[in-house]
Amino acid sequence: MLHGKRPPTDLATLALVGAGLVFAMGLLPLTAQEPAAGLTLITEEGRRSLGTVRVRGGEAIALDDLSTLFRLDVGEQTGGRTITVDASGGTVVLTAEQALATVDGRLVSLDGPVHRVGGRWFVPLDFVGRALAPIHDQPLELRQRSRLLLVGAVRVPRVSAQYRPRAQSGRLRLQITPNTAHEVTEEGGRLLIRFDADAIDVVRFAEPRGEAVRAIELLDALPGFAIEPGPAYASHRIVSGESGNSTELVVDLEGVVPAVAEASPAEPASPAPDPGLGDAVPLPDFSARSEIRTIVIDPGHGGADEGAQGPEGTLEKDVTLSVAQRLRTLLERRLGVRVILTRTGDTFVTLDRRAAIANNDRADLLISLHANSALRDVATGAEVYYLDIDEYGAEARELADRDGRYLPVSGGGLREIDVIPWELAQARHLTPSADLAEFIGDELRLRVPMSPRPVQQAPFRVLVGANMPAILVEMGFISNPEQERQMAQPGFQTRVAEAIVAGVVRFRDYLATYPYAPDEETAADPGGAAPAGAGQDAQGRD
Repeated sequence: MLHGKRPPTDLATLALVGAGLVFAMGLLPLTAQEPAAGLTLITEEGRRSLGTVRVRGGEAIALDDLSTLFRLDVGEQTGGRTITVDASGGTVVLTAEQALATVDGRLVSLDGPVHRVGGRWFVPLDFVGRALAPIHDQPLELRQRSRLLLVGAVRVPRVSAQYRPRAQSGRLRLQITPNTAHEVTEEGGRLLIRFDADAIDVVRFAEPRGEAVRAIELLDALPGFAIEPGPAYASHRIVSGESGNSTELVVDLEGVVPAVAEASPAEPASPAPDPGLGDAVPLPDFSARSEIRTIVIDPGHGGADEGAQGPEGTLEKDVTLSVAQRLRTLLERRLGVRVILTRTGDTFVTLDRRAAIANNDRADLLISLHANSALRDVATGAEVYYLDIDEYGAEARELADRDGRYLPVSGGGLREIDVIPWELAQARHLTPSADLAEFIGDELRLRVPMSPRPVQQAPFRVLVGANMPAILVEMGFISNPEQERQMAQPGFQTRVAEAIVAGVVRFRDYLATYPYAPDEETAADPGGAAPAGAGQDAQGRD
């Protein structure tokens, strides 16, 4: 300000400001637009592409393309600020630069504004499902994450695929929702999985690893998957079962069983001393250890932490302790292993201390027991979890394998031992933890009701610091009245315990045939160090 005087008028500046205001009000046409990824249109006749563009940072569809596709009557009102879209079932009214639509007099919000660009109208993607679907004479469904637009009575199940290698074999697990007929055939040297559907919506794709599978390819023409076997493939086995509205299809790709070499009578060669470390006394080699000697059972919750509570008052902490006691008896009697419970009574134990107990007692397995709960009481079924470490980033595995310390040993010299950060301890055991989860999940399925997603990953704190294969078993939904009554019964609790024992036996036998490589070593090394922090937790750190 110039002390009360009006600043000099800059006509060029006023012209620019005025143009900007008119542009912002939508009175001048926008010109900035660029092609986007597009959508795939699925109809009973087949599939085709539907182009999309980016306007002002948002993705949109040209309204005239939708008009041609769905035979809409489009009429622009005087002034070019409003447009009506008529279909056989009603009318939609749109206003330029507004993220709203009026559908037969009802106001509907959209993810982004409607734009008028160079005389053409563009609507955000969700316009199809929120505004057009209610007035169209055919069902319309937009699956924006998968970039699919379903038109008419098409069958497009969602498929979540996961592949896990197992030494010379592997397992492909498909979760199919809703239940859809399928078949697995071997043709032209490939395994083909066909679905009785118009298309499939792959919400999670499986990446092949290991020697049993070379490639997994999505084939729209089937629709389904083609599996190209790898050099170790010998045969396959199919297991399929329904749970509620979902189907789980498991394809086990069996590899050639390696021949067991006879022991050589020759004297084993003495290991060469580590350069620069002095005359260190060699320690025993635990890399081939496959026996299971100690198992820690963790009954979830306890004391003031009651866990979930069922509609009739059953407490999660009571169910988990009862099952843990039954499980300890069965494991000791049938396997002859040492079993430790993180709590033997109604006491509170911190989550980190539970993992520390397993580490300090050099357990080979940690099994944490819980009962699930949901807001809707219709949720049902057991689930088995192993750790998801995505939040720790890609460095988790590298750090878990790399960190080390040197300690003096008797006889002189130094010895390198593993010292693993507490929150990365489980990173080295994800593969065997996943295998243990699958074995126990398979056995539970034979004895108790299962969730539509029986084996999952989640970042459970109790598993994070465990320096051995570790899983968490949700025995069912205590929030479901029927499951609450089941979980309180001795028969159900015994079936859960028996399933876990059977899964542990299968895991133990698998280790004897296919011991994990040193970087996937599963058993806790009695000669190695516990994760950093384990000692503190054993002293009661919260």
